[in-house]
Amino acid sequence: MKTIGILGGLGPESTCEYYRYITRKYYETFGDYSYPEIIIYSVRFSKFIDCGYEAADEVKKAIENLHRAGADFVVAACNTIHIVYKEVSGDIPIPWVSIMDTVAEQIKKEQIVKVGLLGTIFTMKEDFYPRALDMYGIETITPAGEAQKRINDIIYEELVTGIVKDDSKRFVLECIEDLRENGAGGIVLGCTELPFLIQQKDTSLPVFDSTAIHAQKALDLALENAV
Repeated sequence: MKTIGILGGLGPESTCEYYRYITRKYYETFGDYSYPEIIIYSVRFSKFIDCGYEAADEVKKAIENLHRAGADFVVAACNTIHIVYKEVSGDIPIPWVSIMDTVAEQIKKEQIVKVGLLGTIFTMKEDFYPRALDMYGIETITPAGEAQKRINDIIYEELVTGIVKDDSKRFVLECIEDLRENGAGGIVLGCTELPFLIQQKDTSLPVFDSTAIHAQKALDLALENAV
């Protein structure tokens, strides 16, 4: 059984959700408490909020620390930090399992070719996420600029600290309907805090919860070839 490394703190609520998902899903599946060992390296969120150029070096250091602590691979409990994935992933001692590839694999299974992407303003306006999904033949669309700003504010001012507001939920659901009207066949919750606000029961469009999908991938990899 492999040891899971979680790069966390980006923010703390989603980091807790990864740990909760992996341990609970293991128990639900196997009925015992022999879940994989998990090492969490929680960075200071303030260093990464603006996704500055130093982010790549900080991520690399964190992954190296996880490696030294005994992790066999790492998942970053954050979509936005994958903006440095391509830069970092080829120069680290253990694999960094991409949230984008993991989500794309799930979308591909559902045979959906166009999705709406919700996340922080960096995730929605930069091209790292659409490029990754495009490798799987999946087109990505995002809300309009003003809507992106509102969603970003909801994430950073509310969800990161565990605050869930009904008016924020209504706004994001309106954005989802707009994306449906523009041809989206599914919605990617491309921020690991967004599932606190939006769940599958809230919309008839298929919802791809990046937190659950990625955490499940971590559990599957940890159990791969386990005796």
